[in-house]
Order: sequence, then structure tokens, then C-alpha cells
Amino acid sequence: MTHYRIEHIDDVLPHVEGRTDFVVAHKDGYSVIDYVYTTDDTFAHPARIECRGLKFAPDGSILARPLHKFFNLGERPETASAAVDFSAPHTIMDKLDGSMIHPAIVNGEVVFMTRMGRTDVARRAERHLTKRVSTSCRGMLEDGVTPIFEWTAPDNRIVVRYEESQLTLLALRDNRTGYHWTQDWVRKAARDMGLPAVRHHVPRHTDATSFLAYARAIQGAEGFVVRFDSGLWVKAKGEDYVLKHKAKDGIGLEKNLLALVMAGGLDDVLPLLDEADAAAARQYAQDVDVGSATTAAALKRLVASNDNLSQKEFALSVVPTLKPELRSVAFMVRRGMDAREVIRARIAANTSSQAAVDENRILHGATWKSA
Repeated sequence: MTHYRIEHIDDVLPHVEGRTDFVVAHKDGYSVIDYVYTTDDTFAHPARIECRGLKFAPDGSILARPLHKFFNLGERPETASAAVDFSAPHTIMDKLDGSMIHPAIVNGEVVFMTRMGRTDVARRAERHLTKRVSTSCRGMLEDGVTPIFEWTAPDNRIVVRYEESQLTLLALRDNRTGYHWTQDWVRKAARDMGLPAVRHHVPRHTDATSFLAYARAIQGAEGFVVRFDSGLWVKAKGEDYVLKHKAKDGIGLEKNLLALVMAGGLDDVLPLLDEADAAAARQYAQDVDVGSATTAAALKRLVASNDNLSQKEFALSVVPTLKPELRSVAFMVRRGMDAREVIRARIAANTSSQAAVDENRILHGATWKSA
């Protein structure tokens, strides 16, 4: 597999022009080309396979070249089990569950970037940009080579929980040709920087089917990346990771978690979460339950203490003292409806957006923060 040669932004622009699945962003001191979503032909051209955070200098010359787009084993015809020859020379490395980070020289300074540039994640990863790391990165970048890292940390968690913040060197790429340097060079560069290199495994499988079965069975890790000497890269994720990723995505947004709680579906998700996330979700569900019960009891007392008033008097003298979100609920309780059921129904009906959840938080008072 020969990677697309890129020396200038004009080598790429004609292949993404007019396409909404790619973005070309011009920023302070550099430009970025990245894909934002995929269609059937998003990566049909070799130039577009490289558009995974390509960086260019103000004069258009290539500034940094992070990892190209590669696919899951079995995801596409060219990565189907029958099409991938595991008897061919290859290496297997851990697929870490963090953020891809690479350096670039901007306005004379070595900085860290994610796919879209100097993002908040990139700036936080710069806690590892010591003088030693910066000096090594500058030398490689000036030689036209991009070192590519994975940053894992407790405050940059995706699914796998890492106890310490760490920068791991994954690869070295020639900016113009896209050539991936050998693992021996990666290990040497990592030693020079005082950083770990990504862990490699001895190949033990001679066919894709058996390797995929092995990868799917792993626990407590994301999976593996397989790099063939031919230039083909594929990845394989553990089923445990995929399920936990879906579960964590499901509770990552409060509106989703609240909908699960109100529908009684949280118990189905808890076994897929790690202990800390499961405990946090249980606590949130308990807070919602207690909070809604407290609000219901307060409304019942209010309605009962004003039972002597006519409907008009109640509407004019009592209802205006309530928050807007509670007024219609108070009328329903006055008509004899169960306060707790009315409140829970109102909460459940307002989980379509985070704004709706926030507007109706007074009904339960709970707030969600993942572990």
C-alpha cells in the first residue's frame, strides 16, 4: 500500500472541494483538513484517506501528518477476513483508549494538536510537553517527520479507566510520503523523549478469523491495531469494550440517563458499566427518585392546606407563588391526580434535549456528573 504523496495543501484541496463530509479550517498559524462524517465514497480516493487531521503551514506546505484513516477488520471489502492475509509479515500493537496527539511547529513554537488542531484536549496533553520532548519533536518535525502519540489520562477518559496521565508514542510518519517508520525507530525515539512506546505483541494467528475471535474476547482494553508490512492497517476491538462504549455513550448525556431512569431501563445498562460509573448512575437515579418524591410531597401539602379555596382563588393567590414548571402540576394534583405520578410523567416527557432537562430540573433537583 503506497500512501498518497502530499507536499502542499493544493495536493489535497481538489479532492475535498465541494464535499460536506470534509472541513478545511484556517486557523492562527496553520490550516487543518479533516473528515467530519462518512459516506460510501468518503475515503474512495487515497488523498481523502489522509484527511484525518492534516496540518499545513500558512504558505501551504505540509506541517504535520497524523495517522491516516484505517478500518475495522471486516468493516469493508478490503478488510474482510477472507481478504486479509495474516500469514503475511505484520505487527500487532495495543489500541489505546485515549486521544491521538501530535506536535507541530506554529509561529516558531512546538505545540500539541488533536485532529482539529490546538483544542482543549491538546492543550491539556501539553502537561507532557517537557523540554526534552519538545526538543526531540522539533528535530523530527524539522526533518519532515511527525511523531504521533496517544494521550490517556483520568481526565481524558473514553471508556477504559487509566489511573495516570501518560503520553505513549505510537508511530513516526514521513510528512510527504506518509511512510510509517519501523517499530525499532519508534522505540528509539520514545527512549530519546523518555516516554513509553506502544506495546507490541508477538503474532500468533495465521488467519483473520482466529485473530478476530481472540481480539473480541479481550477484557479491560480497547483492542488491537495490526500493521502489515504491505502498508495495510486494520483494527479490531473487544466486544466488552464495544458494549461498554455504547453503554457509556448512553449515559454520557444526562438527558439519555434520565430517560433510562424514568423508563426503568437503567438496570439493563448497569452490568455494562465499570463499578465507578455504575455507582454514579445508581446514585443519580436515587437522587431523581428522592427529589421527585420530595417535590410531590410538598405539592400535596400545599394543595391540601388550601383545600378551602375555590378554583379561582387557588389560581389567583396560590399558583403565582410557584415556579412556572410546577403550576400545571399543582392544578393536576388539586384535581385528584397522584402528585408523584404527575411529576414523573412530566420529567419523562422532557428528556428530548438537555435544555428541556434543565428547564424541568426543579421537579427532582438531581444533577448528573459521570465518575
